[in-house]
Amino acid sequence: MKYGFAALAIVLGLAGCGTTPDERPVTFEVVTLSVLAPSCGQVQCHSTSTHVTGYGFDTLAASRDALKSTGDRKRIWDQIERGQMPPDAPLADEDKALIKAWLDAGAPGL
Repeated sequence: MKYGFAALAIVLGLAGCGTTPDERPVTFEVVTLSVLAPSCGQVQCHSTSTHVTGYGFDTLAASRDALKSTGDRKRIWDQIERGQMPPDAPLADEDKALIKAWLDAGAPGL
């Protein structure tokens, strides 16, 4: 019986590992500055200096311009969700969840 409780404690302890909730606020600024700028706004991709496919994500102003239309937001989200963007390293699940929560909230801050 003593070992059963110990095993249960270990299992419950391991279940909590790596499940820290994302406490980042679901705002345009956080989505842009913590996810889009470092992942998508690099000079070789969607920066204000290159505007690959017309998008820039390295500044708040460029990101706001890129995301202002619902159609563009949907197209960009579809590519992120499918793992097509960024092409070299898909976004982490918590970053995708943050973007999705922001979109589901109506993209506040645009």
